Amino acid sequence: MPDISIIKRGRPTKYSATTTPGRATHYTEKRLKAGDFPTIEGLALELGVSSRTLYGWQDQYPEFFQAMEKIRDIQKHILQSDGLAGKLNVRMAIFLLKASHGLSDAPPPVHATQNNYMNISPEVLADAMKLLEKENQ
Repeated sequence: MPDISIIKRGRPTKYSATTTPGRATHYTEKRLKAGDFPTIEGLALELGVSSRTLYGWQDQYPEFFQAMEKIRDIQKHILQSDGLAGKLNVRMAIFLLKASHGLSDAPPPVHATQNNYMNISPEVLADAMKLLEKENQ
């Protein structure tokens, strides 16, 4: 009886380590030259797969992760620069930056080793408290 763990199931992947990352870069450059906004969904259509497949590939193949990151960086740059220049609908740019690029209106969380102004080590804080106590005596 064959070992079940080595039997491959499903359709063979369309991913090729030698061509797929390059095709992703080519898609991005082609969209930029045409004055278009490169998208993950557009890349999926170009490669003949779903966007879910692309996200799976980026988790599995580091070189493809880099190609996907490049698309996201370009998107973020275009949304920021064209949004500030008034070339895009500002509300749409803000929405996309929040929804797809992790930006937020909320202030960043203050970590246990930070206050609102600067990082202070526990040792420096203890020394400052001692100095304050001496001044108040």
